[in-house]
Amino acid sequence: MFESFISHSIAELKELLSKATDREEILFYQRLLALKLGLAQEKVVGKELL
Repeated sequence: MFESFISHSIAELKELLSKATDREEILFYQRLLALKLGLAQEKVVGKELL
């Protein structure tokens, strides 16, 4: 599961979120997207934020 998460881009996760059909799926992709964005932000800032 982690390898799948790492391999998806932010744009791909946004696309999956937009295609989600039920509440659980929407929440799942929202959380994954938030995590991916947080990790990307850490790379830009240069320190751990999460």
